[in-house]
Amino acid sequence: MNWDDLRVFLAVAREGTLRQAAATLGITQPTAGRRLQGLEDTLGVALFTRGRSGHRLTSAGESLRPTAEAMEKSAAELTRQSDH
Repeated sequence: MNWDDLRVFLAVAREGTLRQAAATLGITQPTAGRRLQGLEDTLGVALFTRGRSGHRLTSAGESLRPTAEAMEKSAAELTRQSDH
């Protein structure tokens, strides 16, 4: 599993749209879409329902979110420790 794909997943979960998530991460919307699709393909499950109003987490997405957030916290801690 690719950490960058999980970063996109978390950004979409938080921002609600692929466009806003891409802007937050400083990547293009097509790149964010490819990463999200790649994660869903790897897991074999849809993580979001897509609609006019944006992306909403599926039950699989809800289940993945705490683990992805824990990984994000660990990555931030590793970065903080390496800055010392």
